[in-house]
Amino acid sequence: MITVAGVGPGGKEYLTEKVAFIVQKADIVAGWNHALKVIEGVIEGEKIQFTSHEKEEETIAYLAQEARKGKKCIICTVGDPNFSDYQLLEKSRKYDEIEIVPGISSVQVAASLAQVSLEHTYFITFHKSGSIEGEKEELLEGIQKGKNLILLPRPYDFMPQDIANFLIEHGVDASLKVTIFENLTFKDERKIKTTIGELRGKFSDLSIIVIKASK
Repeated sequence: MITVAGVGPGGKEYLTEKVAFIVQKADIVAGWNHALKVIEGVIEGEKIQFTSHEKEEETIAYLAQEARKGKKCIICTVGDPNFSDYQLLEKSRKYDEIEIVPGISSVQVAASLAQVSLEHTYFITFHKSGSIEGEKEELLEGIQKGKNLILLPRPYDFMPQDIANFLIEHGVDASLKVTIFENLTFKDERKIKTTIGELRGKFSDLSIIVIKASK
């Protein structure tokens, strides 16, 4: 069985004790660079870094093979795998049974900072490969319904500026207020409050957008 675990949004204080424990006991730990950096002082077994989606798929197959030999294999993801890693989860299920160990997501942190309740909020992730046309439709639907929105942009072709342009092109009021949280829980984290019409600049791929419903 492969374990898929969330290491939190980036700040080491958000790494749960349970995830740290299973990482330490694992024979093989795999993940993208952002996730592995969080747990670099905890890993004692073999470490494999994903450098492409092809490498990711290849490594998952290898982990499944090693897990069937009795080795403890873990894939670590940034945040919580249940929030924006369904494609990774589906890839892993193709090869073996999986165990999911939750972490703290940047979505939860952003919701707390923006003081929006997740039960009254649309969460949409563009952080996926393939078409995002369906997600774009969900975004417009959420705006039309006056819902709170939490969005994960896609590096690097649907970032905050692209999202703002998309909304304006589809007739959304340019004065709509947005908050962008960048590098949450890191030392260089920042919060930018603006409108979609005034949104400018480049942002880290570790960015999250909150659009609070107008009262």
